[in-house]
Amino acid sequence: MSYVPIFHLTIPAIWVSVLIAAALTSFLVRFALKEKTGDWLWNAVSLYILIWKLSYIPLNFENFLEMPLSILYFNGGLYGHVLGIVLVMVYLTLLFTKQPKLANQPVFAWLLFFVSYQAVLQIFENNVLEAIFHSLLLILSMLAIRYLVKRADVPTDLLLAALFTLELLIVSVFAPLISWQTATFVTLAVITIYFYNRFTQKGQIV
Repeated sequence: MSYVPIFHLTIPAIWVSVLIAAALTSFLVRFALKEKTGDWLWNAVSLYILIWKLSYIPLNFENFLEMPLSILYFNGGLYGHVLGIVLVMVYLTLLFTKQPKLANQPVFAWLLFFVSYQAVLQIFENNVLEAIFHSLLLILSMLAIRYLVKRADVPTDLLLAALFTLELLIVSVFAPLISWQTATFVTLAVITIYFYNRFTQKGQIV
C-alpha cells in the first residue's frame, strides 16, 4: 500500500484517492449532466467515512478501552466498510423517496467516482499503464453521458451497463476481479441503475 505525505503526516493513498475522486465527481457530474451536484454526494461520502471510522469502537471495544487514541489510527475494516455502504444506501433510499429527481445523479456519479478513484489511485501506485486506461474510460464516460444519455435511441441502462462492464474489464486485466472493491462497485452499480430505471418508468426523471 502506498502512502501520501501531507505536512507531517503520511496518509494511505487509498483514502487520498477517495477524497480526490469525490471532489472530481462534483465537477464531472456538472460537465456530463449539465447539473449542479446536490449536497447528497458529500453527505454520502461523509456518512461513509464516519461510519467506517467509528465502527472500530464496537468492533474492537476492548482495544479501544485500553487505548482510546487507537481510533486515530484504525478503522472498522471490512465489516466497517460494509456497514458504511449499507447505511449510505439507506440514506440515498430515504432521500430518493422524498426527492425522486435526485435519483438522476447517483447512477452517473457512482460510475464517474469509481473510475476517477481507480485513475488517481493507480497514479499514486505508479501503475502508469493502468492509470492511462482508467483515465481514457473516464473521458469516454463523460462524453457518452453528456451526448448520448438524452437520445431516445440509446437506452441509458444499456449505456451504463456497457461503461460499468468496461471498467470491470480494465480492473480484471491488472488485478484479481474478485475483491471487496469490485463487489462494492457492482452492488452500488446495480442498486443505482435500479433506482434510475424505477423513477424513469414512473416519469419522475425526465
